[in-house]
Amino acid sequence: MQSISLRISILIIVGALVGLYLPWYAMGIQAGLIAFLLRFPTKTAFITGFTSGFFLWALSAFWMNQATPSALPARMATLLPLQGEVTLLYLVTGILGGIVLGFWSWAGARLR
Repeated sequence: MQSISLRISILIIVGALVGLYLPWYAMGIQAGLIAFLLRFPTKTAFITGFTSGFFLWALSAFWMNQATPSALPARMATLLPLQGEVTLLYLVTGILGGIVLGFWSWAGARLR
């Protein structure tokens, strides 16, 4: 029996590797495959995928902004109704990533 934290760690590590070489939606597909292969319980698959997707995408956005400083995140935060707060942009990015990985993980768990 695997713990939820181990599953989250696996999804984050594999998702980060997949995100380096493939398009953004490949992270969702890998989450579904991992949920299928590791037999995630259907009841907790969405929460596991959402948590890992949230951390993966929010931390990736933060890391990319710190590694290559740009005015684009501030402009996007101004364009969206976030009052120019870049930290809220990280939060929105994490929520979108969490939803993507959460639904893919749930679908992979339901597939078996």
